[in-house]
Amino acid sequence: MFGEIEFPVSAPTRGDRGDSLEVEETTALGAGKLLARKELAALALLSLLFAWPLAGRASAVTIAREGQPAAVIVMADKPSPAAREAASVLADHVFQISGARLEVLGEGKLGNVEIANGRINASPSGMWGNGDFVLLGQSHLARRIGVSIEGLGPGGIVIRTFPNALVLLGTDDATPSDPSGTLYAVTTFLEDALGVRYLWPGESGKVVPRMQTIAVSGLDIGFSPALGQRIIRWEDYYAPRHGPALERLGFTEEDFARARSEGSKTRATTPNWMKWHRMGGTLNVRMGDGTILPRETWLKFLEEHPEWFAMQLDGSRDQGPEKRPGGRPRLCKSNRELIEAIAREKIEELRRNPDQRSVSLCTHDGGAVGMCMCPDCKTLDPPEGRPTKNWSYDHATGRTVWFDYVSITDRMVHFYNSIAEKVAAEYPDVLFGGSAYSVYQAPPVRERLHPNIVIRFVGLGYYTDEHRRRGLADWDAWARAASRLYWRPGLLEWNRRKGTPLIYVHKLAEDFRHIAHNRCLGTDFDSCHHNWATNGLNYYVLAKLHWNPDLDVDALVEDYCRSGFGPGWRHVHRYLMRIEDLTDQVSAREWDKDKFDARDAGETDPYTPEVVAELRGYLDAAEADSGDDLAARRRIGFLRVGLDWADIQAQTYRFRDLARERKLTPEEWAEATKLLDRRWLMMRRIFQEEHFAVNVTTVTWGDWAWFRVLGWTGPSEETRRAASGQSRKPALETEDPDKVPEAAD
Repeated sequence: MFGEIEFPVSAPTRGDRGDSLEVEETTALGAGKLLARKELAALALLSLLFAWPLAGRASAVTIAREGQPAAVIVMADKPSPAAREAASVLADHVFQISGARLEVLGEGKLGNVEIANGRINASPSGMWGNGDFVLLGQSHLARRIGVSIEGLGPGGIVIRTFPNALVLLGTDDATPSDPSGTLYAVTTFLEDALGVRYLWPGESGKVVPRMQTIAVSGLDIGFSPALGQRIIRWEDYYAPRHGPALERLGFTEEDFARARSEGSKTRATTPNWMKWHRMGGTLNVRMGDGTILPRETWLKFLEEHPEWFAMQLDGSRDQGPEKRPGGRPRLCKSNRELIEAIAREKIEELRRNPDQRSVSLCTHDGGAVGMCMCPDCKTLDPPEGRPTKNWSYDHATGRTVWFDYVSITDRMVHFYNSIAEKVAAEYPDVLFGGSAYSVYQAPPVRERLHPNIVIRFVGLGYYTDEHRRRGLADWDAWARAASRLYWRPGLLEWNRRKGTPLIYVHKLAEDFRHIAHNRCLGTDFDSCHHNWATNGLNYYVLAKLHWNPDLDVDALVEDYCRSGFGPGWRHVHRYLMRIEDLTDQVSAREWDKDKFDARDAGETDPYTPEVVAELRGYLDAAEADSGDDLAARRRIGFLRVGLDWADIQAQTYRFRDLARERKLTPEEWAEATKLLDRRWLMMRRIFQEEHFAVNVTTVTWGDWAWFRVLGWTGPSEETRRAASGQSRKPALETEDPDKVPEAAD
C-alpha cells in the first residue's frame, strides 16, 4: 500500500490572487478608452502547493482511492461549453492517472443539499452523499459554498478546496472575449496539482503520473491572465504552398491531414496543445494583411481608379503582377479621394454591422510592387527618419529593384489618422486596427496617432542581436506613441525553411516580461511551425509565459526536463542549454546589412561534426541513465530525430555553400548528391513516423530551390524506389493503455 506521501513545491499560496483586469462588456479592450490594468499578477502557478495526502487527513479532498472513484463531478444543470469540455478532460485524466472513472452529474441530481462549515451534505445519501465533490464551472452550488467569479477578468479561474469539495471554475460565458476559464482551471489543476505535463503534441509529449489514490488540500487560487489576447498561430492547416512540397516528398494532401491527426492523438480527452496551455482570448480588433478593403473593392478600385495606387520609381502606377486575384496591390497613401472613399466604405461597414466595434486599416504587406513614390507621398516621409531598404517594381524588366530610402511610418500614420478622423466623426467609439511593420516598423517622427488607433507591432526577432536590440527599442517608442498596442512578432518564423535546432528561451523570457509589463494588451505570434524536436522548448516556454509573464525561465526549463526525461534529465538539460549557446553564437554575428538574408542566416553553421558528437553524447548519457523508463527513452529518441536532422542539414548546407564559392569536383558532387538523396529519405521517414519532430513539409517548400546550385532537383529513381519500400513503423509504446497502476508495496 502507499504510505502517506507529500510533494511540496514551495510555500502555499493560500489566498494569494493575481490582480484581475477590469471587465468592460465582452473584451479586455474598451471601445472608447484603454482599460486600466493593475500590475501583472506576481503569482507563479508553478509554485502552487500540491500534495497527495491519503487517509487520515480530514481536510483532504479525495478524488480517487485505491483505483476507485471517491468523488463525483458536479456541474450546473445547463453548464457552459467550457465546463462541458473541462468535465471530459478532467474525468479522462483522472482515469488515466488512477483507473477511477468519475461520474459527472448535473447539480439538480444531488437532491437536497445542505452546507455547514464549508462541507456539502447531500441527501438522499449515496455515492455523492458520503463521498467528496468536484464542483466544475459556475453553478448554484458553487455560489452557495462561497465561490463566484467576482473580481476575475476575462479567462480568469478559481481553484479552491473545502472540507469535502474541490472547486474548479472560470469566467466562461460571462466574459465572451475569453470564454474558456473553466477549462483553463482544469488544465492548471492537472499540471500544478497532479503533475501532468504536455510537452509537445501527441501522446509521447504527454506526461501523466500514475497513482491509485488522488487527494488534494490547501488550494486557494484566484487568477486572471494579464494579457487579454494570447495567440501563437498554429500552422495546422493545408496551405497552397504545401501542395508542391508534398508532391516533392511523394505525399498527398490526405497524407498530410492523416499524419497531423494521428500525430496529435492522446489517450485522454485533451484540448489541442495551445488550448491546454491556456492560449486564448481576443481583443476584438479587426486586423489582417490587406483587410482595409474587401477583395471585390480592391478589384473595383483597380479598374475604376488606377490613380489611387502606388507609383513606382519608373513613374507607372500599374500594379503589374499584383493585379491578379489574390495579389497585393499598393495604395497611394496621400490621395485625398482615396481616403474619402475608404472612409465611406468603413462607415457603410459599420452601418451594416451595428454591433461591430472596430475596423481594419491594414494594407498589404510583401508583394512585388513597392510603396508609392509619388511626390505627395514622399513629402509625408521625414528625411530624418530611420534609413531603410525599400523596393519598387520595374515594369520594363518585370523585376523588383531595391533602393535606399527612409522609414515611411509617418506616411502610414497620416493615412490612418485621415481615415480615423472621418469615421470617428460619426462613430466616435470605434477602434481602428493598424500595423507597425516592415519599412514602417520604426516609430513615427512627426505624426501623432489618433487615440482610437490600435497598433499591432510586428517587430523583434533573434536573427541577430541588433534585430533584438532595435525591436525592443521600437516597442518602447511605440508604447509612448500609441494609446493601444499589442505584439504580433514573427520571431518564431526564424529558421522555418531549415528546421534545425534553435533555442532562445532566456532572451524570450526576458523580452516577453519587458513587453508584457510595458503597455501590451495581447499577442499574436506568427507562427508555431511544428519543429518540436528542434524548437519545441521555445514553444513550451512561450506558452507558459503567456499565462504568467513573471514565471522563472530557469525553473520552467528544469521542470520541462525533469518531467519529461526521467533519471537522465540533467543530460537533456545540458543538451538543450548547449543548443541555446550555439543559437546565441549565430545571433552574435555581425553581418553586412546589404548581404544579410533572414531566410538564410547561417543557422546550420554551428553543427560541425565535433559539435554534433558532443550533443549525441548528452543524449546517449540521458538514455543510459533512463534504464527501463520507456517513456523517457521515447522522448529522448524524439529529440534525437532533431539532432539527426541538424547533422544532415549541416552537411548539405556545407556543400551548398562550397558550390557557391567554386565548382565542385566530381567526387564532391557525387557525395553531395548521395547526401541530398539521404536527406530526402529522412524527410519522408520523419513525415510518417515522427510527424511533429520537424516540419519537413515547410522545409521542403522553403529550401528545395537552394540546392539547384548542386545540380540537384530531386532524388534519383533508385532512391525513389527505395522510398516505395519504406513502411511506417509504429511509435514505441511507453506503457499499456489499458493497464491500471498498481499499488506500491
